[in-house]
Amino acid sequence: MGPTKRPEDATTLVRPAGFRPSQSLLRAITAWMALQEERPSLSQAIARLVELGLMHADWDRQKLRAREMAGDTIDQMGDATTSANDRAIRKQDLLDGPKEFDRVRIDRAKRGGPIQE
Repeated sequence: MGPTKRPEDATTLVRPAGFRPSQSLLRAITAWMALQEERPSLSQAIARLVELGLMHADWDRQKLRAREMAGDTIDQMGDATTSANDRAIRKQDLLDGPKEFDRVRIDRAKRGGPIQE
C-alpha cells in the first residue's frame, strides 16, 4: 500500500495536542456540545471552543487598538488651557461613553440599578 493522499486544501497539522480537563470543565464542554446542532465530538468541540476563544482574543486586541487610537485623537484635540487632570477626566469620560448606554453595551459586563448622575 502506498501513502495516503490528502486533499489539496487540507491544512498541515503540526502534531496532536491533548490535555486533561477538570470535571467541571468537561461538564461545561459537554453542555456546550449538547447545544450545538451538528453534535460535534469531544475533540471537535474542544477545537471549536479554542477557535472561538482565539477569535475573541483578536477582538479584544482590536478594541484595545481602537481605544488607543481614539485616545490619541482626543489628546490632539484637547483643550491645552485646562489642567492635565481635567483633560484626563474629560478623556476618560469620552472613552467610556454616556452613562445612559452602560446597560445596553454588549462589550461590558451587565450593570444593574438606576443610572447615577
